[in-house]
Amino acid sequence: MADDISYDAIVRAEIAIEFLNRARGIVASRIHEIEADDPAAAEELRVRRRALVELQHGVQVADREGVEAIIATWGPRVRDERLFWQEF
Repeated sequence: MADDISYDAIVRAEIAIEFLNRARGIVASRIHEIEADDPAAAEELRVRRRALVELQHGVQVADREGVEAIIATWGPRVRDERLFWQEF
């Protein structure tokens, strides 16, 4: 199986992981901004951030379709914060 994994697949998986990492950073920043004024909303965002962590930890180099889906979904979102919050 390891022989079937290309350098390109590894790079694409790293890109997917980085997009999810950026998404977590955006959410963490928002949590920090609102936690004093709205603890309930901050906790809701923490739950959603944990889901991002789970997704990030589940990225598998051999799962090309899953990696490409993450890139297609999260790439545009982390490049445009307005779009991120609209779709998140």
